[in-house]
Amino acid sequence: MKGWISFHPVDLEFFEGIVGSLVCGEKVNPERYLEAALRVRRASWEVAGYKRALLDALEQAEPPPPPSEGTVWDKVRTRLERFDHRPPAVARLARQHIEPDLHLDGRPFLIAERSTERVCEFADHYLDAQDERAVAALAREQLARLDKVLAEEVEPVEVQAPSAEMAYRSELLGDLKALHDLGRAARESEHWATSHEPALAVLERELPWRAAYLHSRAVPFWVARDVDGLDSVCSAAGVNAPSFLIPARPLFAAVGEAFPGVRDSLQLELSEERQVGGFVAPGDVSELRAFLAAEGAAIIRAATRHGEGPACELLLRKIRECAAYAERHGAGYLEASGILPHGPEPRPAEDELY
Repeated sequence: MKGWISFHPVDLEFFEGIVGSLVCGEKVNPERYLEAALRVRRASWEVAGYKRALLDALEQAEPPPPPSEGTVWDKVRTRLERFDHRPPAVARLARQHIEPDLHLDGRPFLIAERSTERVCEFADHYLDAQDERAVAALAREQLARLDKVLAEEVEPVEVQAPSAEMAYRSELLGDLKALHDLGRAARESEHWATSHEPALAVLERELPWRAAYLHSRAVPFWVARDVDGLDSVCSAAGVNAPSFLIPARPLFAAVGEAFPGVRDSLQLELSEERQVGGFVAPGDVSELRAFLAAEGAAIIRAATRHGEGPACELLLRKIRECAAYAERHGAGYLEASGILPHGPEPRPAEDELY
C-alpha cells in the first residue's frame, strides 16, 4: 500500500491494563507509560538533528536536477553542472555509507549496527541514556560504526524544539482521557462531540489505531514506506503466511467483549492509513523469527522476479529486527499504518526531493 507502515513490539499490558480499562470505564495509573514515552521522545528528538544533517549531506551529494522548463542553453548548462558536480567530502561519505531507508527512515533512533541483536541492544541503550549528551554520544558512536571521519565531521542541524515535557505529559493524558470519554459515550449511546457521529461508530472505527498510536509513543518501532504487511508479502510471493499471524483481536479482548464491533473491525491486511493489521502473540514471536529465517530467501527471490528484491530484503530485515526486539522484551508483534516516530517529518520520497 502507499504510505507508511510500522512494525511494533507491543506490550500487552498497555492494551489490556490501560486501553481496555479506560474504554470500559475503569481508572488507571499511567505514570509508567508516561515515563517511558518521555524517554522515547527525548532520545528521538536528540538524534533528529543528526538525521537531518545526514539527509542534507545526501542531498548535497546529488547533482542538481535538470530543469523542467527553460531555454536550450539552460538545459545544456545544467547538464554541464551535473557533470562537474563535486560534492563535499562529508556528502560523499554519507552517500557511501548511509542507507536512508534503514538508518534515517527505518530503525528507531539512529542505529548503524549490522547484527540484529546489536540493533536491539542499542535501541535499549538510547532509552537508558540519562541525558541529551549521552544520547548524542550514542549517535556519534553509531556513525563511527559506518565511518570514523563521518562521525567526526557530521554536526547536528538545529531542528524545531519539542514542546516542554510537562506539556507533552498533558497531551498524552488528554489522549488517554479521550479513550475513557469515548468508551463512556459509546456505552450511553451518545454522539461523539468532535465528529457528530454516534460514539459507538467512532469507537469501532478508530479505537485500535488510537491505541496503537499511543503505544508507539512509549516503545521504539520500525517503519517502512510504500510496502505491505507480512501477510500480503507472503501472498504475493506464493508463500503460506504463518498461522500465528492473526488480526489483533487479542490486544482488545476486554474491549471486544463490551463492544463486539471493535473486534469485528480488525483485519489482517493493511489497505489504508490509520489501520491496525497483523499481530503475533508474545509466545509466538520466536516462531515468527524462525519463519523469516526459513522462508525469507524464497520471499526475496519471488520479489526479485518482479524487480522488488532489494526493497523486499530491506522490509524483511526490519521485520526481523522488530521481532527480535519484541522477543528480547517478552512483547508481541504488531503491524499498523500511518504511525510515524517522534521528531521532524521524515525525508521526502526520492521523487519529492526537488
